[in-house]
Amino acid sequence: MNEKAIEVLITISLPLAGGGVGFLLKRYLDKKSELFNENAKERRQAYQDFVNIIIDIFAGRNEKKQKSFDINRLYDFYKKNILFAPPSVVNSFSDYMQYIYIFDSNDPNQTAEHIKMLTEVLKQMRKDLGLSNSELGENGEKLMRAILKDFDSML
Repeated sequence: MNEKAIEVLITISLPLAGGGVGFLLKRYLDKKSELFNENAKERRQAYQDFVNIIIDIFAGRNEKKQKSFDINRLYDFYKKNILFAPPSVVNSFSDYMQYIYIFDSNDPNQTAEHIKMLTEVLKQMRKDLGLSNSELGENGEKLMRAILKDFDSML
């Protein structure tokens, strides 16, 4: 082959190769984006379920027999959440559950700690969804201000 034929071959093959690489890269990014969007939907729904559970608990519907039902709802949340949430949410939720196991609702000091542990979970969820947590307190405790009547004296 002479130089002119090689030059023509390179001139034709380089754009084709570049187009092929571009196509494969775009396809990879589209698949990744699609997976991320599905994951984001699942996380938002799981996080909303958690918020619903917490609001139900703090709205006063938490009678003695209701407590075990609420714990089961939290377990169900965890089953869904473990596959979609980032480590920060999983870890803060695990810390919260460990605290619940030893929680004594008659101790006012533990109630304040309970709120802080809970709001840390909510704060991590908000962070995962890309929301700002500024001005919500160190652990996001101001998230509970609308729910707790004695918020200012409690925290």
